[in-house]
Amino acid sequence: MTAVLPPPDEVTRGAIVLVHGAWVGEWCWLPLLPDLAGRPVYTVSLTGHGARRHESGPHITLDDHVADVVGLIDTLDLTDVTLVGHSYGGRVITPAIPEVAHRLAAVVYLDAHAPVAPDPGQSPERDAAAAANGGMLAFGGYEHDVDLLGSDAARTWFTERLVEQSYATFTAPWQHPLPDHVTKTFVYATDSPNSRFTAYAEACRTHPEWRYHELAGPHFLMFSHPVEVAEIILSAAS
Repeated sequence: MTAVLPPPDEVTRGAIVLVHGAWVGEWCWLPLLPDLAGRPVYTVSLTGHGARRHESGPHITLDDHVADVVGLIDTLDLTDVTLVGHSYGGRVITPAIPEVAHRLAAVVYLDAHAPVAPDPGQSPERDAAAAANGGMLAFGGYEHDVDLLGSDAARTWFTERLVEQSYATFTAPWQHPLPDHVTKTFVYATDSPNSRFTAYAEACRTHPEWRYHELAGPHFLMFSHPVEVAEIILSAAS
C-alpha cells in the first residue's frame, strides 16, 4: 500500500497541540488523550524534558522551546490548530504564536502564564537556587499539588519523571499580543495553593476577548480533571 502524501486533512487540519510546563514532559498529557479521541493530537517534547531529558542543561533557553513548538506545527503542516499550554507552557506558546499565527484557530492557557497581566518575574530565592545549582532549577512550589494527585503510586510515577529546568528558560521576555482571529481561553485551577496564575485568571475573567473557566482542582488539572479539561479544549477547537 502506498502512503498518502502529503498527509490528508484528517491528520493535519483541526489538530490539537499540547505543550507541557516546567519540570514535566509530554507524559503529563497521557490522562487526557483518551478524551480527545476523534481529533488529531500532538504532544510536544520540549528540549531537555520527557523523552528528550537527555538533552537537558543550563544552555537551553526559551527560544529553544519556542522552536520546538513552531517546528512541530510547521514540519507536520498542521492547520486550524488549537494550541494548548500548561503552566510554563504559556510562556512558550505565547512567543510561538506570531510565528504560526496563520496556522492557528484557538489557544488555551491551562492554569498558565498568559499575556494579559504583567509577568511577576523571578524571586531572589529562585535566582540564588539556580545559581547554586549550575543554572538549573529543581522542581519546587507545587508539592501540595502533587499531593493532591491521589494515590501513592500516582505521586511516585509523577515524581520519578520530573527533571530540573534550565533557569534561562524562565528569565527571557515572552509576552506578545495575540492575533485577533484566534479564539482565546483561560482555565484556572482554584484549589492550587499560592497559585502563580491568579493575576492572569483575574485579568481573563472579565476580558471580553477571553473565554474563562474555573476547575476546583490542583495545578495539574490534566490528572485531576481530564474529562473536564478535554471538554474545554474541544469546545475551543470547535
